[in-house]
Amino acid sequence: MLESMRKHTQGWIAKVILGAIILSFALWGVGDYFTGNQVETVAEIDGEAIYDVEFAETYRRQLATYANMLGDQFNKELAEQLGVKNETIQTMVNRRLMLMEAGELGLVVPDQAVLATVQSNPAFREANQFSTGRYQGLVRQMGFATPRDYENYLRQSIMINTLQTAIVESASVSDAEVKARFNASFEKRVIAALIVNPASLKPAIKVSDEQARDWYESHASAYQSPLKVELQVVDINAEDLMDEVSISDEDVAQAYAERQAEFGTPEKRKAAHILVRVSKDASKDVLEMAQVKIKAAKERIAAGESFADVAKDVSDDVTATEGGDLGYFARGSMVPAFDKVVFEQLKVGDVSDVVRTQFGFHLIQLNDVKAADVQPLAEVSAKLKAELRNEAAVNEAYRLSQDLDNALGMEDSLQSAAESVNLPVKKLGQLSTENVLANPLLGGYDELKKKAFSSMPGDAVEIIEVNNGHFVALEVLNRINPQTMDYEEVVKQVYEDVANDLAAKQAQDIAQDILRAAQEGESVQSLTQNFGQPVFTSKAVRSNGEGDDALWLSNVLRASFGVPEGNWVNHVMPTSEGIAVVYVQQVEHADEKVFAEEAGAVRDETLKAKGAVRFARWMASVRDRHDISINNRVLERF
Repeated sequence: MLESMRKHTQGWIAKVILGAIILSFALWGVGDYFTGNQVETVAEIDGEAIYDVEFAETYRRQLATYANMLGDQFNKELAEQLGVKNETIQTMVNRRLMLMEAGELGLVVPDQAVLATVQSNPAFREANQFSTGRYQGLVRQMGFATPRDYENYLRQSIMINTLQTAIVESASVSDAEVKARFNASFEKRVIAALIVNPASLKPAIKVSDEQARDWYESHASAYQSPLKVELQVVDINAEDLMDEVSISDEDVAQAYAERQAEFGTPEKRKAAHILVRVSKDASKDVLEMAQVKIKAAKERIAAGESFADVAKDVSDDVTATEGGDLGYFARGSMVPAFDKVVFEQLKVGDVSDVVRTQFGFHLIQLNDVKAADVQPLAEVSAKLKAELRNEAAVNEAYRLSQDLDNALGMEDSLQSAAESVNLPVKKLGQLSTENVLANPLLGGYDELKKKAFSSMPGDAVEIIEVNNGHFVALEVLNRINPQTMDYEEVVKQVYEDVANDLAAKQAQDIAQDILRAAQEGESVQSLTQNFGQPVFTSKAVRSNGEGDDALWLSNVLRASFGVPEGNWVNHVMPTSEGIAVVYVQQVEHADEKVFAEEAGAVRDETLKAKGAVRFARWMASVRDRHDISINNRVLERF
């Protein structure tokens, strides 16, 4: 295995692909919890510490990764649900252990491998060339103090991935394993399910006031008032400034003269050509032969043959079959030498002398001219004036936003900054996460809503451009956090929640009764009649869902493919339609004819899966050999 690892290290330049750059940024106050200069230990491996400072930086990067993947739906609560903190510290522990193992094996990563990885990363390139300035800037944004720190981190990552790759790729699979995976993957099943829908049971459920009050007492945290904020804003909108803008007739005339090309179609010319194609690096003999051929074509036209006939006979261009016809085109459509002849030298009916371009030698005939067609000023004056007014209003809005931005740097509040530049401030009163959509300003812009409910009183005010010429500065004056609402305020929802809970429990109980009856030998048809529940039947479907995309199947497929034909799954399962009791109605074995086509891909999948298992077992054995402790008290403070 050691030789395999060394081999992977030497070949790493060709294998490493550095992922997208994840910019490090503070999320939810990560890093702000430190007290003075105290440094604490988050984890220890054989007495060697992983400190909170190191964890904080890695955790930031991990949060940023999730934020990039999930966008606005990623928040602190979801991070907690996903266990990102624990995932981060366990990854850091595994990384430290793998570096220790790599050191014991004598693995090294040469400087050339690190350099090649950095220079080949497209994130560090500008104009298709490695940019030292961009590299240094992005490295700082990633949270590394210097490029050397990043390169050391990268060197470690290459070593770790080399070690992991060597272990994963050391796995092997037999033909029998490949065949078994093929059979399991390509087998199809028809699955039936009796599904008890809780919604069908709700009409018969009666909820007492005692049940509702007991539910409220035990679930009070679920009945929170929405987060509310009191805001004031400065709204600078070009649309509101339009009436203040004056555009003169002279302004319109000047703009018309400068932008005349926008108000018509340019002159177009129709031409045909004969091309004797010659490459740019052709030899002297080839050039001479091409010149003889194009001159002979010129002589045939001069002798009276039609240009189109000669083009069909001589031209090397795809237009030869059309007599060399290029149709109508405007100036600038062709290469410069060709363009100049057509638009400056020929009259209709003329045939050019031999013209040389990068494609070879041409003869060109001008066949027609369509004069430029420009709308007069009178026809476009109103439209042009409106555009100029809008441009001026946008420019004025931008100027005002810059004035406000400068004032915010000198004043201690949005109110005082706005007053200093004569801009009005609007107080929006209390807005909640529920009623904000009704607000004419914030309701239409997700960026403003996000800013309003994530900012705290006293935060620095930012000016946000929500549209071209529309700038908004927003300040949170007061933030009213969610509080448990009184029973009387939520009583209707409480009754609804209790009914839903009772219906779900009844559905679960009925499904369990159905399963017991099924296991005692009752048929699907009999169960349907006795319990009055509908039967859902799938099409022939593979374990990956191919064959039937019904939503109810998604949660039952895995269990269904572990049960023989004609048998029931031994537990009930929740689905999109309710609580399901599942029966394997039919099994269609994999088509042997498909095996020859799919064997290679299935072998790769099997190797990948087996390699992943091998690495997981190796990692577990490494962890068992070391004394690892996690300080959850410190971890919880992030």
